[in-house]
Amino acid sequence: MIKGPKRKSGSIAEQVLDPVILGKIALWLDEAGVNSIEIETKDGRLVRIVAGAGVSTDNTDSNPDLSVSPAMPVKAPIAGHFLPVHPARDRAEATIGAAVIPEQIIGFVKIGPLVMPVRVEESGRLEGCCIEPEALVGYGDTVFLIEP
Repeated sequence: MIKGPKRKSGSIAEQVLDPVILGKIALWLDEAGVNSIEIETKDGRLVRIVAGAGVSTDNTDSNPDLSVSPAMPVKAPIAGHFLPVHPARDRAEATIGAAVIPEQIIGFVKIGPLVMPVRVEESGRLEGCCIEPEALVGYGDTVFLIEP
């Protein structure tokens, strides 16, 4: 049995947020031609790492040009088809960039005649939608991202 390198103590999220690790990840992203990644932790939090064009390739730069946003996922309450607009209405419940509050309805999941609301759990700003309209989603799939 071959063992991998021993991990540092602490959670994966703590390790990913370490500036040295962030710098390495940003460098790898830049070298691979990838501009961002999202990492989901066990508690459902998302960490988005976005590498900019100015990422340094030497290890002396302690502040590489990258940003980290701890976006909170808003998950589908049931499996079905995602609807950004209720079938009986003509406009969306919320728009990207808008402030949202707990229990606010920001979308819907439809399965047959049943239409279930997708509700916000924490206050923040609606950062983005992860699902195309009418796309099939599973129970617990991330539908929206909220910036706390």
